[in-house]
Amino acid sequence: MGPWVIGSRIAGPLTLLAVAAGLGPAFVAVPLAAVVVLAGRVALYMVVVRRRTVAIARALAAHQPRFAIAYAGYGGGPTHLTMWEDPLLSAGFPGVVFNYREKYCEYLRENTDLTSPFVQLSTDAVRDLQVLVVPTLRYFFYLHNAKSNYRYMAIKKVTHVWLGHGDSDKPASVFGRHADYDLLVVSGTAAIERYATGGVRIPAEKFVVLGRPQVQEIEAATRSITDVERPVVLYAPTWQGKRMRVNFSSLRFGAEIVEALIEAGADVIFRPHPLSKRHPRLEHFVRRTEVVLALDTQDPDTPGRHLIGDLPNRTWSLNECMNRADALVSDVSSVVSDWLQSGKPYAMVSTKWPVDEFRDRFPVARGAYVLTRDLEDAHEVIADMLGPDSMRGPRDELRVRVLGGFTGRESAEAFAAYFHERFAGVAP
Repeated sequence: MGPWVIGSRIAGPLTLLAVAAGLGPAFVAVPLAAVVVLAGRVALYMVVVRRRTVAIARALAAHQPRFAIAYAGYGGGPTHLTMWEDPLLSAGFPGVVFNYREKYCEYLRENTDLTSPFVQLSTDAVRDLQVLVVPTLRYFFYLHNAKSNYRYMAIKKVTHVWLGHGDSDKPASVFGRHADYDLLVVSGTAAIERYATGGVRIPAEKFVVLGRPQVQEIEAATRSITDVERPVVLYAPTWQGKRMRVNFSSLRFGAEIVEALIEAGADVIFRPHPLSKRHPRLEHFVRRTEVVLALDTQDPDTPGRHLIGDLPNRTWSLNECMNRADALVSDVSSVVSDWLQSGKPYAMVSTKWPVDEFRDRFPVARGAYVLTRDLEDAHEVIADMLGPDSMRGPRDELRVRVLGGFTGRESAEAFAAYFHERFAGVAP
């Protein structure tokens, strides 16, 4: 309705000017007619939306949701929503998903398998929410750092809870506006320390440490990697971000990384970030990496049996890929934090910094083998990761700090129990 609103705002003053200037009826009639048409169209839209909103509110009142996923993010929505709906529903009460950006509505619906009602808000989201927040709905959960979250946060009668979509040392994990949330659910003390180090002051009572419920399906290692005859390495480069400042992706030289893994005698599962294939420039690097792996697999003179394409990217979940791998190569990413659940070795790629500075900037790298952009010493680093595994001690210590000391299903159970108690306190 933006153009209609702007048009009516222009036509109104023009009508007044025509009257004030003493112009004839013919000159006044044109802008006046424009006001009637434009403003009438806006008014009709508002009436229709209001009626639909009230109807949806009645349905929600019958559904009795205790929580809403308040989503205002962009293209990564399918991963974010799928990641958190089940843990929230495991608390034993129904919920609802609100979506702010209409342009992503169809994309989100087509690429998720949500069981909660999905409500697409109109352009006047705040007014919609004032009607849609039924008496049982008292918690809004946030998965994305979108600035438009403030529209949801304008609703003061609910508790606003920051979840994020993964624990990592990326700058997005320490946004100053996180202090505006009523509650921050973090996986471990490392996240709390990250805010303090980043200069974001948040009262200690706002934090709740509940681990990562999503890692319950990640199996812990049952043997040392030295006992694996031909190790399988998961290569999972992160998304490049929207600005160079937050671009930690190694995908640009992914082909060289997998070549080094092949030379080390490993099979590779290649799973790039889901957004990478949606951008032509990044898709080129995906294809380049896949070609290297495909050629080695097809060569009868080499033992390589690598996995690319739909199987590791669509058929298997990320956790299933992790369970099939003996080691990981990734970037500054929440994938690394989740991987700690397995206890298996991992390497991180520093795309900009020397090894010591990289570990200083990104604490989770203190338990990692570090590959630099030029892949200098890559053979020695990978050989250590797949052999003696000298980083096992630091890695075990990090697992407790990053994932809160929970193991197996403990985090999922703690998350469900905590919010069951919270949701149960809301009278239906």
